[in-house]
Amino acid sequence: MIKRLGLVVLLIGLCLSARAELAVVEPPRDWKTVGGEGFQAAVVSFDGTTVLFRAPDGRRSPLPLDRLSAEDREYLLAWQKKQPIKVVMPDVVGVDSATFKTEVVSEDERNEKFVYRTPHFEFESQGKFTQSLLREVSRNFEATYELLKALPWGIEPKPAEGGFFRARLLRTRTVYEAEGGPKNSGGVYMGSEKIFRIPFESLGLKMVGKSYAKDDDFDTSTLVHELTHQMMHFWLRYLPQWVVEGTAEYTGNLPLKTGRFRLSAAKTGLKDYLDHLKEGRGVPAPYPLDELFPITNEKWNQILEQDPLISRRLYFTSYLLVYFFMHLDGEGDGQLFVRYFREVNVTRKEVEAYYATVDEFKKQPGVEVAADGSYRWSGDMQHPEKPAVLSSETALDEFQKKTLQILLNGRSKAELMKEIRSAYTKLGIRL
Repeated sequence: MIKRLGLVVLLIGLCLSARAELAVVEPPRDWKTVGGEGFQAAVVSFDGTTVLFRAPDGRRSPLPLDRLSAEDREYLLAWQKKQPIKVVMPDVVGVDSATFKTEVVSEDERNEKFVYRTPHFEFESQGKFTQSLLREVSRNFEATYELLKALPWGIEPKPAEGGFFRARLLRTRTVYEAEGGPKNSGGVYMGSEKIFRIPFESLGLKMVGKSYAKDDDFDTSTLVHELTHQMMHFWLRYLPQWVVEGTAEYTGNLPLKTGRFRLSAAKTGLKDYLDHLKEGRGVPAPYPLDELFPITNEKWNQILEQDPLISRRLYFTSYLLVYFFMHLDGEGDGQLFVRYFREVNVTRKEVEAYYATVDEFKKQPGVEVAADGSYRWSGDMQHPEKPAVLSSETALDEFQKKTLQILLNGRSKAELMKEIRSAYTKLGIRL
């Protein structure tokens, strides 16, 4: 049994984009404290809890946010959203192959159950892996984890149920589909089960003796794509499907070699992707944004199973959008996309805090919890207030429409598409 050693994380290079811009200082304005005291000052900086003011005579002084009137607190929160964001993109992210080891938990050939473990993953294979294949797959699992941590989206990946992220690597597509894998899909992350599944054929594996090894068409893009969904488990319900799939296509097409992603070569990944499309059925036409933006997960999966050609357009357009917002929009530093994720995260954390409060509420005397998790409480108890986004599907739709405005940034969908076409034309890519 191989002992698991420490994982060495690589963040090589200064950055692709590091904008540590100062806040936009506005002219002095009139302010009021909660006690009604008025003063005049300009905002120098605000970190969400404390504001630094500059008085007309040049003096600077800090003041806690909760000392200001409700109207001024709202103004500051709006002001903060308009300020430039420091966006940092590492050059290379991954793991150190020289020290990386994988633990062999168990190998049961008779029952086709081979369990392996890395620092953050426990994955089960239906076939034994050669040492070189085990090393390659394991470090790509961990490299994807490090990638999602390093990207400026603020994901902070963690297992849905504590412990390890779980995955099943299945010997045949028949078994894959029997376990719920959608037809015409290369892999799937099932949020309800918190498991990622992928058939061997999506990786490109072959039998060598009694073990599996890399075939000539070995490919990890589907692996990275579905792992990205798994890393973003706690975000999936708040993001429209084009963002869910577009971010996974983006990571899945970043150049990856020996457990290291080259973020600085994102353009190379994009062009390799387009070359692959050209070798097949050609580069598809972008899917209409009016129809793409509101597509649900259910509708997406329905199209995937019934019409692979349209599905191909959906993935293609979603990838184009994410790449555009990350590298081509505005100054090319991902400002709006990072701002979008931050805004979504505010609501995501509110919901997370709500569920934590509910868990505490259920422990109180007077609350009866059934075996299925349902519960009831006495009438005089005050149940935690549910965040608006959880009230209905309509509320979730409205939330997604509202946050989409951050990316549109005053542009109509037609204007956005025009800018996208223009930006890609400058790269030599005609859509």
